[in-house]
Amino acid sequence: MTSASSVSFFVDSARETLRARGPDAVSWLNGLVSADLRGVAPGRGAYALLLTKTGKIRTDMDVLATRDGLLIGVARGTGEAVREVLDAHLVMEDVELERAPDVAWLRLSGEGAARLSLALSEQALAHGAIDWLGTGSGAALSVEERALGAALARLAELDPGAVALDPEGWRLLRLRHGFPEFGVDYGTDDNPHEAALDRRAVSWDKGCYLGQEVVCMQDLRGKVKRRLAVLEIAGADLPAPDSPVAVAGHDESVGAIRSAAVRGVAPGAATTVLAFARLKAPYFDPHVDGGAPTRFSVQGRAARIVTLPLP
Repeated sequence: MTSASSVSFFVDSARETLRARGPDAVSWLNGLVSADLRGVAPGRGAYALLLTKTGKIRTDMDVLATRDGLLIGVARGTGEAVREVLDAHLVMEDVELERAPDVAWLRLSGEGAARLSLALSEQALAHGAIDWLGTGSGAALSVEERALGAALARLAELDPGAVALDPEGWRLLRLRHGFPEFGVDYGTDDNPHEAALDRRAVSWDKGCYLGQEVVCMQDLRGKVKRRLAVLEIAGADLPAPDSPVAVAGHDESVGAIRSAAVRGVAPGAATTVLAFARLKAPYFDPHVDGGAPTRFSVQGRAARIVTLPLP
């Protein structure tokens, strides 16, 4: 690795961990979650959703292979509830499921992320390529919390140019690529289409899983009542979560702001804010009437839906 690195990394403290041990771990979990896990192996992970029977999202999850099963990263505050749901679907499978409370998760992004995670595998409980951002690169690394400092020190040795992201930096990266966070941008009242994860965390080629029939019917109908979109908002002040979004020149709210971050811009250019917005149909379509892009207003400031990914 050289100092001219394109890799950034983020220590994700908003993850709880489950451990599934046993020879049936992959096939069993594959029958329950939205992504295809059949390719999960050391060095190759997956990003998935656990849904209710009605297609609502219980949690998102990162899935990594271990020598004897899987490590499953789920959203903060969902660990025990998810364990109970998964445990209820253990019948004859040779799988032992438990909480793993002392695990830290690193998200690596950028070209070379998977290679760097492999180089760190001796410090890791599990590692694997996961393309959360849709860039074709990205990797997850899980380590014991007590070994996190040593793993980060080793990362710095292997790739001195790798950039450590703070929560604001990770939020901006997510917004630039349209990757929402469970419990922040969407939640348990949303389905994959409403969370804009239908093409990021759902396999359309695999067999049955919890909520599949509802999700497939939603896709066939093509009618979504609301959906997340990324807005670019004039100015540098962050709008508060739940700030209303209106069509410019109108007072009626057509949506609400979720997370937001100040966008870094070139010297001399105007500073703007990127924000996830939950927008009602049909306003999440940038061209509602097939014409010019819809103009919005957030707290009196001009806003528009942007095309992703953003530089």
